[in-house]
Amino acid sequence: MNTTVLHKRLHEKEQELLADMARTEAEARALGTAESEDSTVSSEGKEALFQETTSDWNLYALVRDALLRIESGTYGTCVDCGNAIEADRLDKLPWTPYCLEDQDRHDRQAALAL
Repeated sequence: MNTTVLHKRLHEKEQELLADMARTEAEARALGTAESEDSTVSSEGKEALFQETTSDWNLYALVRDALLRIESGTYGTCVDCGNAIEADRLDKLPWTPYCLEDQDRHDRQAALAL
């Protein structure tokens, strides 16, 4: 597996997420200023920014963890079962910590928690 290419893609995604989070933070500050000036600022706008920020931070953590796994030499190995993660899966989702089987299990558990 060529981790050099994946490392570059992960680093680019990391930079993209940092820029997105900075933009979202600026929007939140502007929304807070508008809210203090005008009480009609919608809570939906605040909720959307919160969800976007949460999603970005979660993905950022996955990207950072993947970069650390590359550095430690464990990249491409499922963090749950220790089996190799499918190459096409890593190509599509280079930040994934799980093989497809374990990802499915995590998704089912998350769905049950709802």
